[in-house]
Amino acid sequence: MKEVILSNLSVDLPHDYFVWIGRYQNADWHPWFEQFNSVEALIGNGRIPEIIVLSVQSEEQDKWLMMLRQHELTALSLILVFRESPLSSFLGNGIWREDYKEQYQSYKLKKQQIKLNFQDDIVHKLLCYLWCHHDAILEPHSVPARRYLYDYPLLNAWGVSPEESFAWLSDLQKNNWIEKSTLSNRLRFCPSCHSGHLNYIDVCPQCHSIDTEQQSCLHCFNCGHVGDQALFRKLNTLSCPNCLQNLRHIGVDYDRPIENHHCNSCHTLFVDAVVEAECLHCKVSSKLDSLHVRNVYSFQLTAHGRSLVRQGRSQSLFSLAPGEQMVSEQFYWLLDWQNKLAKRHHQTHSILSVQMLNVAEFLSAEGEAKGFAQLDALQERLRSVIRVTDACSNYTQDGLLMLLPMTEIKQLKSIYNKLFDLKELQSSSKIELSVKAISLPANIGENVGEWLTDQLLQAKPM
Repeated sequence: MKEVILSNLSVDLPHDYFVWIGRYQNADWHPWFEQFNSVEALIGNGRIPEIIVLSVQSEEQDKWLMMLRQHELTALSLILVFRESPLSSFLGNGIWREDYKEQYQSYKLKKQQIKLNFQDDIVHKLLCYLWCHHDAILEPHSVPARRYLYDYPLLNAWGVSPEESFAWLSDLQKNNWIEKSTLSNRLRFCPSCHSGHLNYIDVCPQCHSIDTEQQSCLHCFNCGHVGDQALFRKLNTLSCPNCLQNLRHIGVDYDRPIENHHCNSCHTLFVDAVVEAECLHCKVSSKLDSLHVRNVYSFQLTAHGRSLVRQGRSQSLFSLAPGEQMVSEQFYWLLDWQNKLAKRHHQTHSILSVQMLNVAEFLSAEGEAKGFAQLDALQERLRSVIRVTDACSNYTQDGLLMLLPMTEIKQLKSIYNKLFDLKELQSSSKIELSVKAISLPANIGENVGEWLTDQLLQAKPM
């Protein structure tokens, strides 16, 4: 069952599909909504909503949040809640407020920039989700009743089990698509059954009995006897129960040994007990250094991850059409080959380096959505100056190398001018570019990569 709700501001966003699930609570700033009584009714509708507002009780809200994230139609949707619930900060995107428009416009613009197919790939889905939602972070959720102690509700919704999620996220880190944000906790798990429900107990270092206690002891200098202080007491004096010597002065007649723990099983005196971890599930006792240690982090998208989402394939901020770029090893081989040809046939080639210097600051000032749109414009300008015969390679994440055959450095001025004309199209925040050029032939040596790095460090920007 559904109904259409038209508020006083329904004319603001006439082409956007907003959905309200639960009991509607009217406000004069509300946009147009289509109301549903359940998530099942919304999914059965078949349309993809831009904004979903949930207005239900806490327990039902968490259940519906999980259902919305599980379904392909609403996995990436902007979901706002009328009130917080235990899982709303992990599966939702904030509270429904009057200032929702700025958040929505950012979400809408970023979603339009996605070029990565995420429909049948959980990894891509996570990257797209973190990209779509401003300042989105994959947060761990404490579940002390479970043996794994922490999980990631968003990954649970997409079929990644809590036991698998840590290794799964580690693989994404190795690909440099996500990075650690904050350390939430450090956990230790049983090496036998991998449960985090452990009981730390003090045991005797000799027989490993748990029946130990603290005990004040005395050491008689006359006979060397060590025993419980209570056994040395005789009326208001101290005397050794072994040799009957009266003990008057500490340090002269007796002292207190540092062994102040006593095992009631084997009667050993010791300084410090040994700490062992007993698993409450499988009852196996383990030494502390044999426990499996796991750091629990929250994660955010890296620059490589953002580039992958926006470009659909490349992990570099510079991404040209297929066939125009090559890996570094291939590019270095080509440089060496062209250098030998240049020496043999008296030719001149140029290597052009284009490096963006302030990407992080620029994106912070402009916002990711607008900032990446300007980076796309820079790439379009770069495509316009690349010839079919030019070879390109990503030198760094923010840098591009171009080999321009049969080109002298003095001929690069036109390329330089076209790239820097883009600054006139930017707002107050600008992309700072460093453009350097190297000429071939040269004495490269055996290691092309090292030679190229040294030459670029020495070269002056154009």
